[in-house]
Amino acid sequence: MANNLKSFVEVKGNEKVVKLIDSFIDKVNGNESDSPITAFATAFYDDVDLTEDRGVLNTWSYDKLGSKWTTLYDVIDQGAFSIESAWYPPKKFFIHLYNLCFPLDNEVVIEVKYEDETFDPVGALVIKTLTHEGDEGEVSEGRLWVEETEMEDPTVDMDWDHEDYDQTQMDFYDSVAETQDNLLSQCMEMVETDGLSFEDVD
Repeated sequence: MANNLKSFVEVKGNEKVVKLIDSFIDKVNGNESDSPITAFATAFYDDVDLTEDRGVLNTWSYDKLGSKWTTLYDVIDQGAFSIESAWYPPKKFFIHLYNLCFPLDNEVVIEVKYEDETFDPVGALVIKTLTHEGDEGEVSEGRLWVEETEMEDPTVDMDWDHEDYDQTQMDFYDSVAETQDNLLSQCMEMVETDGLSFEDVD
């Protein structure tokens, strides 16, 4: 059974971008006839390969999302939401999301913090536009950078009724959030100098 990985996505763009993201989220939430996996895929993509019973083909998901499946988990704020995926953060989905937003705002930035349910990995990802000199002048293109680590939950070996359980758990969650913030800062720095082109992302 695949581990569930949760990603917290924040799309930083202009009003048109925020409205676009919210429209996709509304489409997912408004789909009451399909499974959560199909509802998510068909809201953000027009070319989903479906089975006869409207399941999403795994081959399509790996190719277009970057994970076996992805679902909407929660709506956080305007332009911000969380998703769940199997095993990996769906990097290709984040690239697709950027490509949808870029025509509306050339300076859009996508920031992601993620964590596996076992906290291996815990990470962050940034996609932003960088401008460089091309054969015919300046070219603006999206670039991506990922930083991740693994963390060990100290409550795994504790009994839930241990007197220090709650405090230990809270301290650990605070540590996870702080680690993600630090990794996100590293991503923001590294994407400027070593950002990967989308073709180099697997």
